[in-house]
Amino acid sequence: CMTVAACTGVGVLVAMERQATVARIVVWEPKPGMANKLEEGYKRHLEWHRRNDDRWMWEGWTVISGGRYGYFVDGTFFRTWTELDNPVAPAADAADNAANVLPYASIRSASVYDELPDLSNLRAEQLQFPLMTFCYLDVAPGRGAEFESRTGKAMAAGDRQFPHAVFRSATNASRYLVMLPSEHLSSLREQAEFLARLLQAAARKGDAVLVEHVREETARHRPELSYVPERRLQ
Repeated sequence: CMTVAACTGVGVLVAMERQATVARIVVWEPKPGMANKLEEGYKRHLEWHRRNDDRWMWEGWTVISGGRYGYFVDGTFFRTWTELDNPVAPAADAADNAANVLPYASIRSASVYDELPDLSNLRAEQLQFPLMTFCYLDVAPGRGAEFESRTGKAMAAGDRQFPHAVFRSATNASRYLVMLPSEHLSSLREQAEFLARLLQAAARKGDAVLVEHVREETARHRPELSYVPERRLQ
């Protein structure tokens, strides 16, 4: 945990009523031959969070498809900006992270994302579904509002609504992330069709390309590499 600064109408209504939140996501590349050591070190680091009574939940995934196969992803979700300003013992957290995790992996990205609540219906418990699709989108500069408008219309027009969340990078207004959890492998095909519909809606308008680059990958949830505060277990 690196410290770094059913019915479409119902789903959209729930999203609009809830407060916008923030996600922090870190992507780790295991060093050659050290994937097991990374996992053991990360477990030790999660115990640090438990000993220090961290109130944030941390979810972990291993990427099982795409160019970053074998990478580890961790993230905390449904945070507020005020919470991000007040993590548990940041210096001690960084020191424990350096001792237990960094020897076995390199950080490939550390990002903070604003959730777009009008385009999201994801619930916290769905983050623990067995599979998660991560779809990273680079939108043409200055056209984020257009992308968000088209995406929202495509979601509203869909005949089936999947659990999903849409995020916009807090440091790069042209970078978006769509996350779709699934309980079964058989759902991946329908998810792909859902994403294809979104991308089609955000395709060309005249001669202008709206989405310039897409990277999609599937990851397996790792309960043993995730952290749930004790009070959430009671």
